[in-house]
Amino acid sequence: MHLSVQTKSGIPVRLTVERDKYGVPQIYAHFRQAGEAEEKRYLCNGWGVRKSGEGFKEGIIIFGGILEVPKEDWQKMLFAREDLRGKDNLENIHLVKVYSQGNRLTIDGYTLSARIDKASWKKIASHMVEVDSTENDEVLSGGHFIGWIVKKGMEGEVERLLNVKPEKRVYPDL
Repeated sequence: MHLSVQTKSGIPVRLTVERDKYGVPQIYAHFRQAGEAEEKRYLCNGWGVRKSGEGFKEGIIIFGGILEVPKEDWQKMLFAREDLRGKDNLENIHLVKVYSQGNRLTIDGYTLSARIDKASWKKIASHMVEVDSTENDEVLSGGHFIGWIVKKGMEGEVERLLNVKPEKRVYPDL
């Protein structure tokens, strides 16, 4: 994915999601520094605020400085990178048992082993329920868990929809 934006000072910047030399999706900013003829690629290290001679600057942290671009554009790229990472997780996705028993709520079910991409989430969203063990004043057994679990009886369907490898399935016969 790529997105063309301008900095607060009018410098054209091209933001891209690309894999680094290890195959990990990263966000890069491509632009020309003042006085240079060639565009260079810089790894984006996150969003931040830094104090400068002109006051505070907010933007993408790169190469020891701040690239002042709209935060919405950064968030679009961040979501695109996370979606690509989620797609990568599908190869080894499987269900993981979670258990938490407290004085008010017991959570006993399966969650996903990793984050997944938006398209895959849309396939299974109706089979998932959000839970939060912090509703308990005390945990009697198990551990704390906040997140999404598969609705009871839908585990096999979720595995089918996500194409979980047979050797990793909780319900291998499906």
